[in-house]
Amino acid sequence: MSRHYSQQTCRELAAAFDQQNLIRPMRVTRFESGQVLTYDVTGVWPARKARVGLVVERFVGGGFAGQVYQVTVNSIDAPDGPVAGLSVGAKCAMKILVPPSRGAEAFRNAVYFAGFQAPFALQVNPAAARAGALWQKFIRRAAALRLGSEQAVVDIFCTFVDPALGSCGELSEWINGRTWRFEANDHLDLLALWRRGKLQDAAEAGSAEYRAKRQFMADFVTLLHDMGAHEFARQYEWSTCKSQPNCLKRLETEGRPAEGLTAVDFRAGLALLACLPMSPGDFKLIGKGLARGRLVQFDRGDLRKLDAFIVRHREHFADMHDALAELRADEEIYRNSQIDLAGNHVRLLHSRRLWAGIADATVNGWRISNVIDDACAASLKRSRLRVVLFALAGWLGVAGVAAAAGAAVWAHIGGFLNITLAAGLGVGAAALVFAGRAVRTLWGRGDYRRHWGRVLTSFDYFTRAMRGRMIERMIEWVRALRVDSRHARQFLQQPWRQIYHLPLSVAPVFLHRLLSDATYAVTFIKGIVLRPVQLYFNPSLREQWMRDMVADGHAHGMLSDADRDAILSRLGEPYIQKYLKCLAVHVCTLPITQVVSLAIAVWYVLSNPQMKWEQAWGVAVGILVFFQVIPVSPGSLARGLYVLYMVIRERSVKDYNIALFLGFFKYIGYLAFPIQMAYRYPELSRFMAGHWATGAVHIVPVFGERGALLEYGAFNLFYNRPLTLRRKMGERAAQRRSLPVRLWHVAPVAVATTALLIGADFGFRRLMNDLPHLREIAVWVMWPALAVGMLVAGLAGNMSPLRRVAWAAMTGVIIGLLYTLAHWGLEQWLEPPRLGVWETLWEITESFMKRGFFIGVFAMIGAVLEELFVFRKTPHATAAALPLQAPALAEGVAEQ
Repeated sequence: MSRHYSQQTCRELAAAFDQQNLIRPMRVTRFESGQVLTYDVTGVWPARKARVGLVVERFVGGGFAGQVYQVTVNSIDAPDGPVAGLSVGAKCAMKILVPPSRGAEAFRNAVYFAGFQAPFALQVNPAAARAGALWQKFIRRAAALRLGSEQAVVDIFCTFVDPALGSCGELSEWINGRTWRFEANDHLDLLALWRRGKLQDAAEAGSAEYRAKRQFMADFVTLLHDMGAHEFARQYEWSTCKSQPNCLKRLETEGRPAEGLTAVDFRAGLALLACLPMSPGDFKLIGKGLARGRLVQFDRGDLRKLDAFIVRHREHFADMHDALAELRADEEIYRNSQIDLAGNHVRLLHSRRLWAGIADATVNGWRISNVIDDACAASLKRSRLRVVLFALAGWLGVAGVAAAAGAAVWAHIGGFLNITLAAGLGVGAAALVFAGRAVRTLWGRGDYRRHWGRVLTSFDYFTRAMRGRMIERMIEWVRALRVDSRHARQFLQQPWRQIYHLPLSVAPVFLHRLLSDATYAVTFIKGIVLRPVQLYFNPSLREQWMRDMVADGHAHGMLSDADRDAILSRLGEPYIQKYLKCLAVHVCTLPITQVVSLAIAVWYVLSNPQMKWEQAWGVAVGILVFFQVIPVSPGSLARGLYVLYMVIRERSVKDYNIALFLGFFKYIGYLAFPIQMAYRYPELSRFMAGHWATGAVHIVPVFGERGALLEYGAFNLFYNRPLTLRRKMGERAAQRRSLPVRLWHVAPVAVATTALLIGADFGFRRLMNDLPHLREIAVWVMWPALAVGMLVAGLAGNMSPLRRVAWAAMTGVIIGLLYTLAHWGLEQWLEPPRLGVWETLWEITESFMKRGFFIGVFAMIGAVLEELFVFRKTPHATAAALPLQAPALAEGVAEQ
């Protein structure tokens, strides 16, 4: 199923709206490819006016700061002279400073209003937009001093106001770039030392592109602070975990990790409140902001520090005096256009000029965002009282939302009377919201007054107005993939069909489609039930599946052209086909855990009808959560058994040695075969590990963005971390070759641990007047069991890892037997015998099975932990051979 909506359908729906001949314009939230736009622009520096025609090539994306498009300049009318950077035919990045999502816009505006008591300035205040653009020009010039080239900062050409979306915008240089490419690295331990500044030769740490980007962003942040752009630096602070996509690598510098890095985003989306950190790095930024006297941080720069920086490098900025003068003027207009209690404080008590600037900026902002028209704007500017009344009308909506929230809380408290009163409050809240919007709309817009007048007096116009609103909603649904083109066209013919979709429109997209589109439901179910089976039995389908994934990875920068061609050229090889077949089995096992957990939850609830519904829901959720967190689940067990079957069938441990171990574990098991293939097909292995590991993190809001730190962390965790552990295991194996095989320590460890456990039983008896059952002290028994496994494995000398783990588990079973006998003896000594011989033997056997299994399992886990994570310090002089070293090393370990 396609993840892209039909732009042609949206254009047809827009044309259908035009055919309704409504007085009001259509509500526009974003543009479509091929759309022609014309703007009156002002060059950033020099500030020349021009009229520019643009053709939208594609929608790139959108966030809290705004929406970005790739556009082509098709005409320029510049009577004052050329606008620097613009030329006919040039490709540019167009950013409109309003989010495409209404929910994102509402949240962004709420946070900004809490900080500055004003609407989002970058959207509605041209002076704010130009101040940010001018700061970017100075930053770009300064980058040539510290970073070697102005190319390190994206160029910005002009600013403008978009009347359709009701927002300020800007045109910038289009960067053909990507975020980062995933790099194979089996020296993550050295990379951690490099991050802490404890590695002399950085090349030993591997991940050259990652290191270059991190160093570039750190140097860039230092530059921004040195020139006074403190709050712009937040966009590039590594510790926020979401700043990495703001730095792109130019594609023409492929193969040179330290070159082509470019800072591309200088428009923050969310204000940083001292009481509302939104990322790990925000705590540090809040502290630094408070040290500068800033309770709220967004995009304020220190002009005095910029002056000092320019003075120190006056020859470098000699031609930018006019730009600096305009920056001062725009900053003054911008800062005097907001209430900003934290910044203006006492000025609000005595400065009439400040309040006049706030009123004028508020009216201009309403006009830019299409809340009012030109006539209303002129009327409001003649009377400050009208401005206050118009603003208060908007607060009716805020009061309505607050009343609705209070009604919901009151209803939750319980009682019929409370619910009745809450319902009344809810109705009143809805009325307030409607009243606030109605007053502002009818007062502020003459076209809406005429529109609603016709709605109330003409039934034909009323039906056309309703149809137009339905068409607008349908465009939003098509873009969100809630409906397909076929249904959208049906709604044009039969608008009443939209009614039963309205309740579903608040549900997740896939659920909306699943419950309203039979074709989608059938395809969805087939994709879950039949497609994995088809992938297993159909080689051509498997090959096409891989080709589609490779194409997607190439489009998102995970694969270079050479890597893509190398992978596609080898798809016909037998081992690749076997690998794809195993991947199909992995896909088949995906739903097993969910089905089993849901079935067990339903069975338990139905078999215990005496439970209250709250308790039943709690138990059911607990069962579902339990199956999600356990390391070995029904799905992973099925996957691991299949790998074991392949080992037995083909009589080859070498081809499956990694997958055989990882396949039994939940989550990480899906990467078993990508890691297994690292030494045979490094490009394919790296790509598949990145594809599977990072695909999951993209569902995380904000932090799961492509190119953000969470994505790279997932790749390292599931791909590079196992490679590093495997390398360390190989180093340890090489160190142990000179040691003899040792088992003498097993008996002392077993006896000492048994003595420790029976001593704990005796202490429990003294405190609680009864000997403990295993379930009562399981947490305390677990730690000695883990220590036993680590000791047995660590002191075993030149023994293979598999035998180390086996001996640790056997030692745990022996301890379980000794512990059971000692516990029984202590019980006989302290209490008279109560059972016969056979009952006693059964009790001892049952107790041994519990204790032996429990201690044996945790001893085995301790041995595995010792093998994976407990290392002696080893030389790393050969680490610089990365990344070519990793495949060879993996092959050597596999042969062992």
